[in-house]
Amino acid sequence: MKAASGFLGCLLFLAACVSQPAELQARDIRVSGDRIFLPIAVNGYPVEALLDSGAEMTLVDAAFASRIGLAAAGNEQIKGTGAGTQDVQLAEGVEISAAGSVLSDQVVILIDLGEISRRLIGEPLHAVMGRELFDNGRYLLDVDAGIFRQVRRDAEPGGVMLPLSDANGIKQVPVQINNRGPVAADFDVGNGNEILLSKTFAEKLGLLTEGNVLGTKQGGGVGGQVERTLVRVDTLNLGGVELHDLVAAVGEASDGADVNIGLSVLRRFRMVIDFPQNKVWLEPLE
Repeated sequence: MKAASGFLGCLLFLAACVSQPAELQARDIRVSGDRIFLPIAVNGYPVEALLDSGAEMTLVDAAFASRIGLAAAGNEQIKGTGAGTQDVQLAEGVEISAAGSVLSDQVVILIDLGEISRRLIGEPLHAVMGRELFDNGRYLLDVDAGIFRQVRRDAEPGGVMLPLSDANGIKQVPVQINNRGPVAADFDVGNGNEILLSKTFAEKLGLLTEGNVLGTKQGGGVGGQVERTLVRVDTLNLGGVELHDLVAAVGEASDGADVNIGLSVLRRFRMVIDFPQNKVWLEPLE
């Protein structure tokens, strides 16, 4: 009887494993707030990276790079979404494995990510996976389902197809704000905050009037901290889907895009993203 009971227990255990709910099954990504974290490997060393389609190059924390023997091969000055520029080092011939893809002979930025980790992320950040991954194929992204994986091009994606364009090293998608536009907006899954607007564009739409300003907020990434003005946005139309009562952050910088949409907007869609073919398919989630 003991043997039979043990065998029955094993069957029940296996059945429980098979019927495990979806939320307990393995996910491709980890989502914290409006930020996506993806397991990658840098020269074979595993690390978790912030996924950022708005980053022109992958960033690797200098301390982590030192631990894995990643040597600098040159210097560069970069400008991010912060107040100024930052001096960084470059590493060449780097291999990055992520989402089933292997990217060989890459150039990555070595940078101290400690300040960004403390100010923006709230946890240690060792790498930022940039658009090199998106440039490598077609990917399905469903944020709340934890899905980010490469998909074949011989199957037609669901949803509405929108064209992507290039500006300053970032892919852009057409949007309408307060029924004005369309305007090209940065397609930035690394933006974990509000919609970002340039001051010039916000003034053009009359969003900086006294009754529409909600306050201020500290922000900015690489390059340091900046103060942005928070404003109310009545509508944003993306792919025929109209979103209402949104908040946008207005920055002083004049050398970026008029609009940047991040995960607060994009996570409302199941997306198929194809940077090489300059297309994105957006399927609204219920």
